[in-house]
Amino acid sequence: MEEIKNLEKAAERIKKAVLKKERIILYADSDLDGISSAVILHEAIQNIGGTVFEVLFPDRENDGYGLNVRALEYLKPQAPALLVTLDLGIGNVTEVEIANQSGFEVIIIDHHRVLDSIPDASIIVNPQLGQEESLKTLCNAGITLALAKELLGRNISESVRNSFFELAALATISDMMPQVGENKMIIE
Repeated sequence: MEEIKNLEKAAERIKKAVLKKERIILYADSDLDGISSAVILHEAIQNIGGTVFEVLFPDRENDGYGLNVRALEYLKPQAPALLVTLDLGIGNVTEVEIANQSGFEVIIIDHHRVLDSIPDASIIVNPQLGQEESLKTLCNAGITLALAKELLGRNISESVRNSFFELAALATISDMMPQVGENKMIIE
């Protein structure tokens, strides 16, 4: 797989949070891509000795899509914490600013196109931001798979690796991503 911009930086920041026993919160979209991303990253963090303090999914019916103010109010007592968004966040400029002001450090891991402006997150991993075309077709779980491999390195067991690939394949198919390049390797 080609290198995804800021992926190594995100992995290093997560490793630092694990080492310093910082609170880590995952906030993921409630579709299969977001849920698969949350499972992959949660398991990877546990495999390097970390603990995920909380995993949240937005209620699209009541909260709409993305990071929302109601969730940030709920999470506010957990600050300071590392807040990692999965399969959302790139369109949440205002909400990321609120998160920053509330004491969260935000890492955005998202595959959606950037609309007007980019949120002021600590780290953004998004192939839509100046990447090779082949990486722009990855679903979020494909990006999170690459992040998990970066986190675990050679310490990834065959069974964990296979589970991660299965989740990424399901997400790739359910998100109807083109079955070419990296995606083809994931689903085969």
